[in-house]
Amino acid sequence: MLPAPVAAAAVAQDLGSPLAPALGADLGLDFGARIDDALGDPAHLAGGHWAEVGRRTASAGPEMGDLVAAARAADGGKYLRPRLVAAAYLAHGGTDLALVRHVAGAVQLVHLALCAHDDVIDGDRVRHGRPNVIGRAETDATAAGLDHEAARRQGEASGILSGDLALNAAVLALLTAPAPEPMRLRLATAALDAIEQAIAGELLDVRSETLPPEGSRPLVVARLKTASYSVTLPLQLGAIAAGADDPATTGAIERVGTALGIAYQLGDDDLGLFGSPETTGKSVLSDLRDGKRTEHIRLALERAGADDRSRIARSLGSPDLTEEDARRIRAIVTATGARAAVHDLVDAHLDRGILGARAGLPAPLAEFLAELARALRHRTR
Repeated sequence: MLPAPVAAAAVAQDLGSPLAPALGADLGLDFGARIDDALGDPAHLAGGHWAEVGRRTASAGPEMGDLVAAARAADGGKYLRPRLVAAAYLAHGGTDLALVRHVAGAVQLVHLALCAHDDVIDGDRVRHGRPNVIGRAETDATAAGLDHEAARRQGEASGILSGDLALNAAVLALLTAPAPEPMRLRLATAALDAIEQAIAGELLDVRSETLPPEGSRPLVVARLKTASYSVTLPLQLGAIAAGADDPATTGAIERVGTALGIAYQLGDDDLGLFGSPETTGKSVLSDLRDGKRTEHIRLALERAGADDRSRIARSLGSPDLTEEDARRIRAIVTATGARAAVHDLVDAHLDRGILGARAGLPAPLAEFLAELARALRHRTR
């Protein structure tokens, strides 16, 4: 492991910035612009950490270099989590550009890791409209002459290992952040706690596929699997890096992150059933074919008549589910009021998050989160 100052300097160099310039609190910039200014190009945030992984593992040979390159190429998305890190950091008075980018990059690595593992669990070969690590490795293995089963094994192994590598890199990044040792340990501990919760949520999500849908616990899954690392963790790390690690701040972030994270997951489930594939990039059949136990399905089964319950039970989890099957399930979910009830839940959690933020967090961060909540009410992707 590199000493903290050396690792931080290397990452800062890859991010294309000096080691520790101060962030100006330019009152001429609105808060969103200050966040953008603090992060720079978000596509580069994890890149410095991946470069460190490449340097640490170069002696292992070209195979490791190929895996690091594939994992690095899988980066993408809306970079919501790094933006939350920067928002919490700035709102709590943080001024060190190198530190906020370093921590934001580590959070993006956690996201990439859990996405890689999720793709293995779900059997996905594409993310962000292009082949993921699994898809790339399978294609390369097939081109090298391996049969289907051997190529599948290479792809899934690459997905698992790239996720492991990203988690390891994230924790190492936090342990070597350009900050005092107690802060580095607190950052890493918070990340490991959130990763543990996300694993528990993923397990509960997968195991729920073996349960009757009405016995599932989608809101618990959303709290553990989504809220913990997608909202709460970035806000926590930004606050910790800024020196705001008091119990009142931690408690407020936990409450706000849980509320907004659950709302985000419920909205994601809604798009998975009712969204436009052209906009979301995701089929409206995949969640149903995978047998995903969403709150939509749980409530619909609770409210539907016997015939409609039987129709859902026959279709949910069937790999042969058709567009017509999905249309009928959507009709049942709508007719029973289940979709409207989920929308009400989304609104209630968003309102709870906004109120909690305004009561317990600095005003700029609270208003940034309120704006995020307003956007979540009308998600199309």
